[in-house]
Amino acid sequence: MKPLRLLLTLASLALCACSTVSVTNEWKDPAWSGPPASSVVVVGISKSDLIRRKFEDTFSQQLLAAGLKAVPSYTQIPPGNGGAVKLTDLVRSSGAEVVLVTRMLRVEQKIDVTPTGPAYGGFYGWYGGAWASTAQVTQYDVVTLETSVWDAKTQKLVWSVTTEAVSQEKIAKATEELAQALIPKLRTDGILR
Repeated sequence: MKPLRLLLTLASLALCACSTVSVTNEWKDPAWSGPPASSVVVVGISKSDLIRRKFEDTFSQQLLAAGLKAVPSYTQIPPGNGGAVKLTDLVRSSGAEVVLVTRMLRVEQKIDVTPTGPAYGGFYGWYGGAWASTAQVTQYDVVTLETSVWDAKTQKLVWSVTTEAVSQEKIAKATEELAQALIPKLRTDGILR
């Protein structure tokens, strides 16, 4: 009985520890004809300058690894909403064709309850074990992000998705997973080359 209980506990913890990014909503401007961009300015919207910098660096590194040119916005734009003029200058000076912006929409706390107990031994064995066992309760956060891509020339929104993932303490790891989920999608949708 104890090995089974331990296995169930480890399985539920593993499910909460691994973070897979899932796209929950998506939109592409049907009028946008491209061509696919090869140069991107990456903007992370966050009240924390540390989180913003970590996000923009990591996403930019993933774009560079995919063979694209990427510039994190924090290199020339201060935090806050007063950087619109500098963002225009950055987009021009970098030669970026699109601006990729990610912001957090919400965080939902989830609770997973997994019953434990014997799965064998007949009814009387199960009945006695059911009274003696307790449920495994795991709490975790699900983070919903919105990622939008804007055409640098027309300043129009051309692509947007919302994603969900189990929250992680490490911003870089979570951003890598987001980038690894979105870069292929951006290529498939004709937004990036």
